[in-house]
Amino acid sequence: MKIAVMLMGDKISPHFGGSEKVCIYTIENGAIITKEYFEMPEHRAGLFAKFIKEKGADVVIAGSMGERARYIFDTLGIKYFIGVLGNPDEAVEKLLKGELRSDETLANKIHEHEEGLHHHLHQHSHKHHHNL
Repeated sequence: MKIAVMLMGDKISPHFGGSEKVCIYTIENGAIITKEYFEMPEHRAGLFAKFIKEKGADVVIAGSMGERARYIFDTLGIKYFIGVLGNPDEAVEKLLKGELRSDETLANKIHEHEEGLHHHLHQHSHKHHHNL
C-alpha cells in the first residue's frame, strides 16, 4: 500500500491544491518501509490528482480537498482522509492502526477559509488607476 500525505513545509497541507510537496509512504505488513518526497507540479485542474495516481498512491491525506479532486479520486478508487492536520508521520500511524477519520466539518472550514483567502488576495492584487 502507498499513502500520499500532502505537505506544506513539514506539516500536512491545509489544502490539497496548495501543497508544496507530497510524501509517499510505502507500507508493507502494516509498517512504514520507505518515505519518498516529491515536489508538486504546477497547479492546474486535475494535475495533482493525476500526479498522485502516477506515484501509485492508494490513500491521500490532506487538510481539505476541492470537489474536482474528490471526484477524480473517487473515480480512480483512491481513498482520501480530509480534515487532517499536523504531523504527517502521526497521521499515517493512526491510519495504520485504523484510527484515522476524515473530519468533514474541519475540512469544510479549512476549504472555506482557503477559498476566502484566495479570493481576498486576488481582489487586492489588481490595482486600477484611473486618470481623471
